[in-house]
Amino acid sequence: MFMRFQSLKGFRDFYPEEMSARRKVLDKIFETVRPYGFREVDSPSLEMLELFRVKSGDEILTQTFNFADKGKRDVTLIPELTPTMARMVVEREKSLKRPIKWFSMPKMWRYEEPQSGRLREFYQLNVDIFGVPGPEADAEVLAAGIDIMLKLDLEGQFIFKVSDRRLMQGVLESMGIADRREAVFAAIDKRYKVTHSEFKELLAKADLDDLKIGQLLSILDSRGPMLEALQKLRGLISLENEQTRAGYESLEKLTDLLVMYHMEQYCELDPSVIRGLAYYTGTVFECYDTKGELRAIFGGGRYDKIIELFGGEPMPAVGFGMGDAVLEILMRRAKVWPEEKLTTDYFILTTSAQYMETALFLAQALREKEFIVETDLLGRNFGNQMKYANSIGAKYVLILGEKEMAGGQVSVKDMKTGEQRTEEVIRFLDSVTK
Repeated sequence: MFMRFQSLKGFRDFYPEEMSARRKVLDKIFETVRPYGFREVDSPSLEMLELFRVKSGDEILTQTFNFADKGKRDVTLIPELTPTMARMVVEREKSLKRPIKWFSMPKMWRYEEPQSGRLREFYQLNVDIFGVPGPEADAEVLAAGIDIMLKLDLEGQFIFKVSDRRLMQGVLESMGIADRREAVFAAIDKRYKVTHSEFKELLAKADLDDLKIGQLLSILDSRGPMLEALQKLRGLISLENEQTRAGYESLEKLTDLLVMYHMEQYCELDPSVIRGLAYYTGTVFECYDTKGELRAIFGGGRYDKIIELFGGEPMPAVGFGMGDAVLEILMRRAKVWPEEKLTTDYFILTTSAQYMETALFLAQALREKEFIVETDLLGRNFGNQMKYANSIGAKYVLILGEKEMAGGQVSVKDMKTGEQRTEEVIRFLDSVTK
């Protein structure tokens, strides 16, 4: 008796109908980022484990599919793309023209407990700009991210939460608690994942007294539309601190740029957005569903030290990552996920095997015009061929029967209306266009 197998936990199969819908989504994403001048790159699925350990420390060991290969090298399936992109930039940093604008959407792997919106194997879009120090690049990647969501018919379903790590670093310095930054940032990063009382407890564990907790909460609560929230925040912070001033002024400039892109309405200032990864150096942002029911759809920001970290010359960088799993959940909830069905332009029905030469001539001529065409490969009868044509979503059935073949003709049946006409094969081919 043979064993039956199934896919591993946290991994997915995509059958043709499902893949058809996914392809439409992926194509729309790529068609959105390319006009911004982002160029597609590709890279290995397997990298040296040390590449990710340099960025994330030993913690990454428990989160990746890593192993020693036959050459006794520690390698891993890639859990993210930023270290790989940095490696690629460093390898050609002398010849690459600035700005470097890249995108890619490979498969990635993380050895984590699967849950809604988080899988062990997933696709992630990465969009990055290297070589631009100012908020102009931050605005460009944000605009591309917002545009993706709009092109996917998700207007009203999402919001980008924006902040700047320097702003909050400066705030902690001004409050005299800079030495507790890691603990405070870790607590802030969990703010929306715990209750309000639990959040205050986390701040207390970071050794903040009630006064400082109150001050910090006032600043964190100054969130809202970018222009209004920045004005409110201005009254709560001191710009005498260099870090605070740099972060605040960058956010002001970023807001001005978003207005120029006509995209400021899709963003809000939220000082609680810290991003858990310590390598972020300036602007940070996350994209959420407006109902606040899902995990972050996007995450990104500025990481100006990343190229140096991997042995390159100093080079500013900004970008984001967007996983496919949460995006699909949101699109399904918003009822804008494409219909999962097969579509075929033409199915060529033959009533006799002797008509196969004409069928293949027709098929190849139509395929050269970029139509999707199928012929009967199983020698089925008329009825079963029609059933199959229906099952593959054929728009038209081209019938080659005894009558048609005798006159050098083909009958064209519209599967939606049921209407049928007969015309010469050559005239038919001359008349059809994509």
